[in-house]
Amino acid sequence: MIKKIFFAGFFVLPLFSQGLNHSEKIVIKRNALGLKLSGEIDYRTNETGLYHRHYDLGTAFSLGETWTANIQFRSVYRMKDGQWKLEKRPHGQIQKTLNTDVVKWTIKSRQEYRIRVGQSNAMRNRFRIMGKSNRAWKNLKPYIANEFFYDMDKKKYNKNWVMVGFDLTKSKIGLPSIYYKYVTDLVDGKWVSTYMMVFKVTI
Repeated sequence: MIKKIFFAGFFVLPLFSQGLNHSEKIVIKRNALGLKLSGEIDYRTNETGLYHRHYDLGTAFSLGETWTANIQFRSVYRMKDGQWKLEKRPHGQIQKTLNTDVVKWTIKSRQEYRIRVGQSNAMRNRFRIMGKSNRAWKNLKPYIANEFFYDMDKKKYNKNWVMVGFDLTKSKIGLPSIYYKYVTDLVDGKWVSTYMMVFKVTI
């Protein structure tokens, strides 16, 4: 029943874009030619309609049993003044995994170079800590994460994401996940908060 509700939400929610902040995300992971390839498609909607979409492609490398590194490129399109504005983001990240009987911890640091049209280019660091249950409860694996954004040029911590959600059991289509994302941005010296419901499938 929970899976049916999840997949219904994933495909039906885009039809009701007004008044609800939500995101539909597809993550693709494949092994090919000895490389671990990954891709991501993300569409985000708020009260004004579709305002953000991005496309990501990259590869991962193992650096031992508990360390991995990624090199990726992301094209981000955001709606501004009735037009889509493109931002290109080559980025690299390193991740450490700590596995216990109860919780799988991941610590990730990502360095982004933001190539922006009409604005100066910028560097940003994203640091995330996530804890995910290794034990299922009614076929659900809950998790919680916190991600910090630091602007390297302004030398300011100016964004934060808190995410609470769960993975469903893997199906033939892939691994579905749903989470609530609480977003806090530093705007003109004041912290402004919004939220978003995210529906994700990893295939």
